[in-house]
This record gives sequence, C-alpha cells and structure tokens, in this order.
Amino acid sequence: MLNTQSLDEETLQHIAGDGKIELCLHNPRSKTGIQTWELKIKMPNGKRKIAVVRDYGFEQNVEEIAINRFKTRAERNTEIYRLYHEQGLSQIFLANLFNISQPSVSLIVNQKGQG
Repeated sequence: MLNTQSLDEETLQHIAGDGKIELCLHNPRSKTGIQTWELKIKMPNGKRKIAVVRDYGFEQNVEEIAINRFKTRAERNTEIYRLYHEQGLSQIFLANLFNISQPSVSLIVNQKGQG
C-alpha cells in the first residue's frame, strides 16, 4: 500500500535507503493537525524500521521511530500505547505494524478491556 500523495520518489528512496517500503500511510491531518506519512520499511537483513515524515508547510521533517522489544502481549500493548501517545502514530498504521485489527488498537490506546 503506497499512498505517497505528494511525497516525491527521491524523498521516499532517501528515507528507505537499502530497504523496501512495505506501507506508506498518508494522513492529510494527523492528531497534531499536520500532514504526515508513516512508513514501514523492510531492510535487507529482514528487520523493519519505522519512519514518519511530518510536513510543516515550510519544511519536511523525517524521524525514525524506535520500537522497543517485547515478549508478552502485555508488553506489546504497552508498546502500542507508547507509540500512539508519545510518537503520534495512527491506529491504522499500528494495526498494520503489529498485525492486529484497528479496533483492537483502539481498545489498547484507550485502555479499555485491560485487566
């Protein structure tokens, strides 16, 4: 799913480097009100990296998002909660990243059904 919506190929290639973009989710207005692109990139070594491009109008900022390791469902849910609230990743992107449904992500980020 590649929805670049005005993000040029040169910028995408620069962000991906040697990797392959598996998902590019465009948000015309993210939670913060700015245009963003969330990218899931598979690297040649099999690992994935996450990058977010934020377009402030006068500049585009690219940030690589670190994912903390987890072993249990509770630790995974804590990481999803953190990525949503601290890094501003969308529920749809997180659902794709963690291979769960968007309604499941909603329950996690809103702390419902925990316990």
